[in-house]
Amino acid sequence: MIVRASNLPGYRDEEVYIGCGIAYVSNFTPPVLCNFEHPPFAKYVIGFSHLLGFSRVLFMFFYALSCYLLFLVLYMLSRDLGVSLFSSLLLFFDTLFFNTYRFLLLDPVAVVLSLASLYLALSAWHGASAALAGLAFASKFSSAPTILVSFYAVLRRRGFGEALKFLVIAFLTYLATYFADFRLGPLAIVEHNVQMLSYMGWRHGFSPALASIGFLKLLTKVELWRFGGNITIFITSYGSYWSVYSTMYAHSTGLYTVVGVGLGSPAWYLLFPLLLYTTYHALVHRGDVEVALCTWGWLSLLNVLAGPIDWYYINALPAFYANAGYALKKISGKRFKHISLPLLASSIITFFATLLGLLPYTIKLS
Repeated sequence: MIVRASNLPGYRDEEVYIGCGIAYVSNFTPPVLCNFEHPPFAKYVIGFSHLLGFSRVLFMFFYALSCYLLFLVLYMLSRDLGVSLFSSLLLFFDTLFFNTYRFLLLDPVAVVLSLASLYLALSAWHGASAALAGLAFASKFSSAPTILVSFYAVLRRRGFGEALKFLVIAFLTYLATYFADFRLGPLAIVEHNVQMLSYMGWRHGFSPALASIGFLKLLTKVELWRFGGNITIFITSYGSYWSVYSTMYAHSTGLYTVVGVGLGSPAWYLLFPLLLYTTYHALVHRGDVEVALCTWGWLSLLNVLAGPIDWYYINALPAFYANAGYALKKISGKRFKHISLPLLASSIITFFATLLGLLPYTIKLS
C-alpha cells in the first residue's frame, strides 16, 4: 500500500514512548523515572519490539487484529454475520484509526488488549479476560470503558463471585507490570500511581471547552480552536472550592478551524445519532444486545470528551462502529445491504483517496 506520509498527521509522542520503552527493557529502568504519567506495559511492548526491529509490523498487526476482534465481539453479541463484517470493515477503513496505528503510541496496545479481554469475557474465558484487562489498563487508562463492559459481561453471566475474581486478577496483573519500581522501595508502586493520578488531575482535568471541541469533532469532523498560547488544563482550589481551568479560551488572540476531509470516514456523521437510537431501544425494550452496545458507546464517549486528539478517538471507535452496524440493521431490516454497501464503499474510497494524497486529511481555515 502506498501511503504519502506527508498527507497524514504525525505524532511525536512516540519518541518519548520509544525512548522510555528501550530504557525499561535494556536498563531495567523503573517506570516512575521515565514517563511516569502513563502506566508502563505498552512501553514495554514498544521497547521490546523496537529493539528487535519489528515494532511497526507489530502495530500494523495490532491494527488488523483490533478490527478482527471487533468482528468477533459483535458476532458474539448479535449473531449476525453481515452486521459484524460491516462494522469491522468500517473500522478497518477509518483513516484516523489506521493512521494512529502507524505510530508507536500507547493507545493501540490498550485497544487491542481491551477488545481481546471483551471477546474472552463473552466467550466465558473469564480468567484470561481479566488478565488482559489488567494489561490493557496498565497500557493506558483510556481502556477503562471497554474493560468495564467486560466486567459487566462477567457479572451479568456468572454473578458477583466470578466478577469479584475478575477484579482481583485484573488488579494483580496491573500491579505486576510495575515490578521494576520495586527497585526504589516497597511503596514505590503506590507512590508512582499517586503521582500519575495527581498529574492527570492537573494535566487532564475536565475542561468544558475542550470536551465541546472533542464532541464537535465526532459530530462534524470539525475542530474549532481559539487560544493564545500553549493549551494548559489544571485544577486549583480556593478555600473549600475547586475549579478547573483551561487556557483554551483565555487571552485569545487567534481563532482557527480545522475541517476533516479525509479524516475518519463518512460514517462519522451517523455515529452519535445511531448511538441515540440504540439507547432509546435499550431504555424501552431493554434487550441485552442494545443495553450492552449503548453502555459501551456512552462509556467510550468519555474518551472523546477528553479532547480532539486523534488517538483518543481510537479508544471509542470500536464501540461506535459496533453500535452503528447494529442500529442500521435494526432501522433498515431487509434493506440493510442497500444502505450498508454504499456507506462502506464511500468509506473505502475516502480511505484510499486520503492515503494516496488525493484528499487532504484535514484543512486548516484561519
